[in-house]
Amino acid sequence: MKKNFYQSIPKDLKWREDDIIIQSQFTKENDKVCHLLGFNNYIVYMKDLQQEPKKYIKLDFDIKFEILRENVVKKSDDDDSLGQIKGISIIKDLGNETIIQKKYFGGERLIKQWREFLSNRINQWQFHQMFRVYKKIGKGNFASVYLAQKIEDSKKMAIKAFSKQAAYAEENGKEAILNELKIMRQLNHSHIMQMYEVYETQNSLYVALELLEGGSLYDLIKEKTLLSTTQIQQIMVGVLQGLNHMHQKNIMHRDLKLENILFKQQRKMDSVVIADFGLATKVDEPVYLYYRCGTPGYVAPEVINIKDVKGHYSEVCDIFSLGLVFYLLLSGKQAFPGKSYGTVVKQNREATIDFKIKQLQQAPSQAMDLMRKMLEKDPNKRISASDCLKHPFLAEINNQMADDSANDSIDEGDEFGQVATRMNQLNEETIKFDAFRRNAIVNSPGSPGIIDTKQLKQQKIIDSLNQLQMNSPLLNGKIETFDSIPNIGTPKNKKCQNTFQQSPMIKPSQFKQTLPQQQQNQGNPLQKYSQQKN
Repeated sequence: MKKNFYQSIPKDLKWREDDIIIQSQFTKENDKVCHLLGFNNYIVYMKDLQQEPKKYIKLDFDIKFEILRENVVKKSDDDDSLGQIKGISIIKDLGNETIIQKKYFGGERLIKQWREFLSNRINQWQFHQMFRVYKKIGKGNFASVYLAQKIEDSKKMAIKAFSKQAAYAEENGKEAILNELKIMRQLNHSHIMQMYEVYETQNSLYVALELLEGGSLYDLIKEKTLLSTTQIQQIMVGVLQGLNHMHQKNIMHRDLKLENILFKQQRKMDSVVIADFGLATKVDEPVYLYYRCGTPGYVAPEVINIKDVKGHYSEVCDIFSLGLVFYLLLSGKQAFPGKSYGTVVKQNREATIDFKIKQLQQAPSQAMDLMRKMLEKDPNKRISASDCLKHPFLAEINNQMADDSANDSIDEGDEFGQVATRMNQLNEETIKFDAFRRNAIVNSPGSPGIIDTKQLKQQKIIDSLNQLQMNSPLLNGKIETFDSIPNIGTPKNKKCQNTFQQSPMIKPSQFKQTLPQQQQNQGNPLQKYSQQKN
């Protein structure tokens, strides 16, 4: 029985009323001309622009695409050069290793435009011929992260590879992966980890991610790095700018914590990015895929206390989670300092926070004011991300780090003299607070801004239990050995641990030699890993 590639256009598809994103003329394999009209989530096929179209295809997870290239004669076994782009193939996956496809040919510029359009919506078929894979930099139960370089433009990336069979075997496994990829395709901000493309083979998914070489906030705290107030402000502003971008798109993260706050560059706090969108969701989804989720010690009270499976909350749950991170950065103490999972969950549910601990007594008054507003128990009274960025404690740093004029940090009616006075007062308080913290290091291992290592290890154990939500394949079986690479789609299912297809052939790394010596000496995570594993 012949399988149809396109479907008949249904009467309720008002394609003339939708915005056309891309429209092009192609040549088919039989040399006949056709036209493709690309919309947000479907493509309309037309033989002639003067006639009414009859066929379309919906851009869902079963539709892939592949770039077609001219064949090239390989000069050696190591020659991985690519032929010139000549067309694009749209592929329909029917399951059971059965696919059907349609090939369309056109100029290179045209095909690249369609690649950009499609890669923001569907996965690209095949992977191995497109990348040079140099070494494994992270490993989970049956998922791995590789340092790789895209052959076409030599761009370095982190490739997260995992087994479709293993992930889909999890409860809600496929739905969770679809959700995360869909969320990440909607995000485009300098303070959010970028997902470039998603590749797919018969057995595996390969997620091409921004290579983050600066480690995580957890790494910094673990190393007992004392952050200055200015550095804390930079971290807070960067994360809030990323959250503001998400919240404007009606997306909430729901799992902000130290491990999910990463840096593009070492020791550069303004290079901070938000990572790991395994629990992110649209606020207005009819039913959340996971309704009570997150990590105890970082969860907003309205999330941890929700009882109705069909219940809802808003994006300000992320502000509470970031407020808990803020509390830790300023004081060096967890807001919920229980020594067991049950105690932390109980404290988290009650959301009673002690703002009068000695480590916060000399904190800038404006920092304390912002923290209280972020940790407001009532979500209806809690401050928003955009208002956090306008708060006097962060306004000046926000202006310095702003991507565009959307984040105005000072009200237009505010007189310059009042602003200057306020900033001078804040700077004086900051200088005193930093001096207080530096002096405290000599006398106390639990000094402000330096979280106790035992306490951090205890929180790590509590994190690993993560019993608020155990069903997500994107949350379980985290990648270990390399904290700097974000963890997308790491399923955990003991029955499937041996199903991961053989890793891509790993080539000798050229990056190991090209890193500056100074960067190597400063513990570059890639170099550090190479020294440990080679």
